[in-house]
Amino acid sequence: MALALDPRYVVEVRTPRYLSASPARLDHEIYVRRRIVAGLLVTLLAVATCLGIRSLASRGDGAAPVSAVTPGVSVAGVDVSGAYVVNDGVYIVQPGDTLWSIASSLTDDGIRDYVADLISLNGGASIDVGQRLALPRG
Repeated sequence: MALALDPRYVVEVRTPRYLSASPARLDHEIYVRRRIVAGLLVTLLAVATCLGIRSLASRGDGAAPVSAVTPGVSVAGVDVSGAYVVNDGVYIVQPGDTLWSIASSLTDDGIRDYVADLISLNGGASIDVGQRLALPRG
């Protein structure tokens, strides 16, 4: 006896992918996915850390604000009211300052000698924002 099937009622049964793939193939795919997720998390953590450090670094260390700067101070006979000079010959380093720019704002001539004096007074040529630099007398 022959069985006749109506095509309207025939359903194709497919084996799910996770049952048809070999276990080794599935293990590799899971490994790759986990590595991608771990890499993204490490990258996200690194970016967040960099942004956090950068925001902390921009806070400064409590250096004198612009309003605390004494106007009309002169160093070696040069008016430095526009510079960030505190009483007693101390300069507060601002963003973008270099020893050369500081020396050129504080003296008219002999900038090279003034830079050399700044380096010798402050223990080296490296400066940081907010650092207090001792200024040469004279």
